[in-house]
Amino acid sequence: MSVVSTTVEDGVAVLTMDNPPVNSGNAAMRSGLADALDSIAAREDIRAVVIASANKHFYAGSDISEFDRPLVDPQLPAVIERIETLTVPVVAAITGLALGGGFELALGCDARIADTTAAVGFPEVTLGILPGAGGTVRGARLVGVPAAIDLVASARRVKADEALRLGLVDEVVESADLVHAATERAQQMQGKNRLRDRTAPAASVEEIDAARAIASKRARPNVLAAIEAVCRGVDIDASDALAEERLLFDSLRVGAESSNLRYLFFAKSAAAKALRTEAKAPAVSVVGIAGAGTMGAALARAFRARRYDVIVYDTNRQALDRVTANSDITVTDSIADLGKTGLIVDAVFEDMDVKKSLLTSLEPHLADDAVIVSNTSYLDLNEMASALDRPQRFAGLHFFNPPDRNPLVEVIRAGTTDGSTLAVLASIVAKLGKSPIPAGIGDGFVANRVYADYRSQVEFLVEEGASPAEVDAALVELGFAIGPFAVADMSGLDIAWARRKRLAPNRDPEQRYVTIADRLCEAGRLGKKTGAGWYAYPDGAKRGIPDEVAASIIDDARRDAGVAPRSIDGDEIRDRVQGSMVCAAASLVENGIAGRASDIDVAMTEGFAFPKWLGGPVRALALRDPSDVIDVLAVVHRSCPLSFASAEPATRGEMPELIGRILESVR
Repeated sequence: MSVVSTTVEDGVAVLTMDNPPVNSGNAAMRSGLADALDSIAAREDIRAVVIASANKHFYAGSDISEFDRPLVDPQLPAVIERIETLTVPVVAAITGLALGGGFELALGCDARIADTTAAVGFPEVTLGILPGAGGTVRGARLVGVPAAIDLVASARRVKADEALRLGLVDEVVESADLVHAATERAQQMQGKNRLRDRTAPAASVEEIDAARAIASKRARPNVLAAIEAVCRGVDIDASDALAEERLLFDSLRVGAESSNLRYLFFAKSAAAKALRTEAKAPAVSVVGIAGAGTMGAALARAFRARRYDVIVYDTNRQALDRVTANSDITVTDSIADLGKTGLIVDAVFEDMDVKKSLLTSLEPHLADDAVIVSNTSYLDLNEMASALDRPQRFAGLHFFNPPDRNPLVEVIRAGTTDGSTLAVLASIVAKLGKSPIPAGIGDGFVANRVYADYRSQVEFLVEEGASPAEVDAALVELGFAIGPFAVADMSGLDIAWARRKRLAPNRDPEQRYVTIADRLCEAGRLGKKTGAGWYAYPDGAKRGIPDEVAASIIDDARRDAGVAPRSIDGDEIRDRVQGSMVCAAASLVENGIAGRASDIDVAMTEGFAFPKWLGGPVRALALRDPSDVIDVLAVVHRSCPLSFASAEPATRGEMPELIGRILESVR
């Protein structure tokens, strides 16, 4: 059965796409459209065509699972060519999403009518490619080069009202009127109105240069190629421009960067799917935040931005006043007011007694179906749950700084958490637009545990002879926006220091421990907020500079540890960092704290800015030659045999079995 059906009334053929759940542009969809258009071309009684959807989305985008193999004909450009070669006008009736290939299909039509739910855009650059079915060519001819550069390079979704202002659609109507309005438009049109035949709206050199400059900042090569395609495409014949665009698309599609970004796309989907449960989730409209500190205030903003009503509780009136300074968030110093909420997020001080006291005081005020979550970074959620009479409605929901901008969230099931609570959390993180991963209980859960091993390794490197600036530079060269020591200074060294002191009584004396960070803290160098940390920040400088005081502290620590400093190149720095992350990943998967190695790649790319075009630390190492990987793991193991025990077989020239399995799982 074809996924495209055709009905004809008063000379207007309505092609209805029905390829649930989202009308993705797979081979079946393209074939169905091509066959329907060929049938119409052979008829003499058709005077107009409408392309519509039977589902909530017009055509949500191409099926990217097809991109890892040769594309099956008919490909999308050939389908659009059929639309353009019809002698009768074709109108797109856009509902819901028309993204990527879906929007390109609409641009191939002679007019576009949208309903109020519609959103259009070109997300291709987020997958390491560019629009490949005329997006750069027809888009620029429709709205002009500067606007097209922004649309193609930003990958942003444009909602119906803005799409109308920009001229991306011709009319916006209510959903119930969409097909009728599109049919009327088709009947009123006199012949074709092909975008490929247009000249792009005029734009000055200065306007184009400004758009290019904004879009080119820190842009990846595929984004730069997309910008060039937009600019060049308006100056040459449309057929040549379309052919050049497709060649670029095909070249990028089969490249490593696009493959890695597609891997992450499916990894995020798998992580979100793992949170699904058959239990029914009670609807939540009001969210309570317990704690008005920096984290609590940012969480309140994040929930309010997604149209939740938010109540922030704290006994500190000054902290509450800061929350309300620039928002419409409700604040209270009475814990009973949190009884009005369906979800309560614990964002109080990271101390077990403080958190258990909060839960004990809070529970009597709550409705039976209210859910409580803790934003703890390290504390044992099972112990926390013991303070509750109904621990089944308690779980961890770990946001990462800054929570109103960082997309990563760990959803942590305590031993008593029930399915209904998980269903609530899955629904909420989806509405927040976050990238969730499921996590089990363990020190640091998933992301912070990997980060801890990463941080240990970079401190080993400094103790052995690399400077903080050399480590940061090596990782910026890998693709990080900022190095780990600069990040530590921005966050404040006292946070990690407090954790190290908490864990010190149970630290294995055989485990390698670098004292440099402790010595910096003891010297009052707590980072940027105190004017010095790993770097100095004279006169409130935004960026730190290496200074002699930090160098002296590092030298003293090396001498006391009996370490003779040596020169360490960038390749060794990058290898040891990635190898350390993979060792941590293997341990987390083995212990069940992480469900999949791909979840760890999601965590590190979404939450800790590991370069997405490399696919994450596990994926990046998995794609290297096995003998090279063994050499990397051997060096990592020697840096601390206890911390990186899983890599020990590599010192004998063997691939560690557990690490080998997780690497294979992400290839």
